[in-house]
Parts: sequence; structure tokens; C-alpha cells
Amino acid sequence: MANYKEEGLQSLKKLDVKAVTKLLHGLVDNVCKRGHLHYQDYDQTWSLEEWFDLVEAVEGLIKAAIREPLNKDQIYQRLGSLPQEYQSVFMEVINARRSDIHQQLVTDTNLISKSTLKDFDWQIKLAMASDKLSSIQEPLLNLDLDVQNEATTEIHSLELTREDLKNLISSLEGANRAVQQWKT
Repeated sequence: MANYKEEGLQSLKKLDVKAVTKLLHGLVDNVCKRGHLHYQDYDQTWSLEEWFDLVEAVEGLIKAAIREPLNKDQIYQRLGSLPQEYQSVFMEVINARRSDIHQQLVTDTNLISKSTLKDFDWQIKLAMASDKLSSIQEPLLNLDLDVQNEATTEIHSLELTREDLKNLISSLEGANRAVQQWKT
């Protein structure tokens, strides 16, 4: 763990356990975009730099705990030498708000692109000739993709050669591996 993250987490000790519970729920609300904590509420406890380090460290660990997903021991390991009662509070907040955090992370990922593939259709043709060559006899794949973008559905038609199809399949397999790796 980076030193500033360790320092950010260690600065939680400036508050009592009950206040840390409230702070952690507030930071989860930040992650879930349901509200924002204000530095002015904590300016007697932390300097502005300490506040930024604390928020970055805690929100980073909250997101990592759900995204990766980390088990209890891994979370305790990342919390470092934070006292046991603070670690327990952190785990209670993570467990209580797990579904909220997960839903927000999924929403944030989906917002990257608002277009989604709804359906597809394909057919194979055999190109017998072209204007440049008298005889090609190459199979071509016509692929129609129904892409929904907010309220409209657009049809994108592609004509793929065997090589284009191999490239498309390998790209989709790579994307699938990335999604599967993200899920596990």
C-alpha cells in the first residue's frame, strides 16, 4: 500500500469509533453519489491535505473491496495497523452497504457508453466475382447489429471477410476475458 494511503487510513484514529462509523457511511454516500461530505465539518480534525488523503484512501479501499472483491482478511491487510475496533467498523460499513456500492460501480461502468447491443443477425454469401477480378469465390459474412442508444435503435450492417471475422472474434473474446476477469 502506498504511504499516503496508509497515512490517510491511520488518520481515522483522530475520531472516536462512533464518529468514524458516521464518516465511513458518508464516504460510501460519496461513492454512491447520494450526498457529499464537506471538509468544513471536519476542518478542526484534519488539515485540507490530510482530508484529501483520507477521502482518497478510504474511497479507494471501499471501491476495491467490492470491485476486486476482497475478502475479510484482504481488507484487514489493506487497513494495515489500524486498531481492531476501527477495522471492525470498516467491515460493518462495507458489509452493510455492499449492494449500494456494487450497484453504483456497475452504473459508473455502464455510463462509459450508453449504446448497447440488443440483437444481431448474420448470413454468409459467396462472392463469385468483382469488377477487378473475374473470379474471387471468397465467402463473406453479412452481420447486422441492432444497437440501442437511449431511445433509438440503429442497425449497423457489416460485410466481413474471413480475416475480418477472425479479428472480430478475437476482439470479442478479449473483451469477454476482461469482463470475466473484472467479475472475479
